[in-house]
Amino acid sequence: MSTQKGISPTLIGGFVLGVLLLGLATVFLLSDGGFTRNASKFILYFESDIKGLQVGAPVNFRGVKIGQVESMSIDYDSQTRQFTIPVVISIESRKVGFDGKQKQSHGLFDIDQLIRQGLRARLNLQSLVTGKLEVELDFEPDSPLRLIGGSDEYPEIPTVQSNLDKLASALEDLPLKRITRRVSEILDSVDKALADGKLEKTVQSFILMAERLDVISRQLESATPGLLSSSQQTLDETRALLRELNTTAQETRQLIKLAGERLDSAVDNWNNTLASGEATFGQVKQTASSADNLLRGDSTLVREMNAALRELGAAARSIRIMSEYLERHPEALLRGKQ
Repeated sequence: MSTQKGISPTLIGGFVLGVLLLGLATVFLLSDGGFTRNASKFILYFESDIKGLQVGAPVNFRGVKIGQVESMSIDYDSQTRQFTIPVVISIESRKVGFDGKQKQSHGLFDIDQLIRQGLRARLNLQSLVTGKLEVELDFEPDSPLRLIGGSDEYPEIPTVQSNLDKLASALEDLPLKRITRRVSEILDSVDKALADGKLEKTVQSFILMAERLDVISRQLESATPGLLSSSQQTLDETRALLRELNTTAQETRQLIKLAGERLDSAVDNWNNTLASGEATFGQVKQTASSADNLLRGDSTLVREMNAALRELGAAARSIRIMSEYLERHPEALLRGKQ
């Protein structure tokens, strides 16, 4: 007779307890923080509709997830008769550092200083397919500061208009009726042009113009090599002419320099000749004076000496006049008097 051993209830209970503990540990680990999660909570008030925002939606700062949405509710103010939708978010301390350090204390954020620097919250679209929203934090110092002040439990972060709200406001400002009426008028004009045959004529004109442009482009393509060759030849000739002009300019400068040197030498020679003539004239005058003292009256010698003195004076004046002319016209030494 064989006996069967039953399964121990203690073993079954231990197995079930282990599975439960393993499941709890998995839940806390997958919840991105587990037992060690240390988060600071803040409250937000959005003016626009928050349809698509859910509890657990991510809270990002410039694309980095730093927290999540904890709760959403509706508050009614009987005095202002307005509804507000407070959204509570949590920001994990271990994911935000200040001065390069992560602080684990609950009083992590100096929220007032960050708000003065422009910290704002807005709603962003996670996906166009699902339509889910997320909360995006960023610094916008030029945006207006709007605080509701409806909670004493959590610090408030001011909110700004989302990009979708801005787009909706821009669409609302568009004169849709006028645009629709204008589009309708354009369509009516197109229908009228189709009925009158004007549109078909316009299309044919465009086709003819395109064909002419194609012919012109082919002609230009065939003539381009010749034009390029002619342009290159003209460019080479221009370069050769410039080189010749440069050579001529250098030769002209050398000729002018040589003429200047010769002119300076001729002027110096004429100055020496003029000085000699003046000295000779002075000596002749002294001799005439002495002869005049020796001779008297209208003797032949006196008359001949007077004539010689007049000729010498005329020659001296001619030399002086010629010297002055050469000073004014030095090129006369090369080309002669015109």
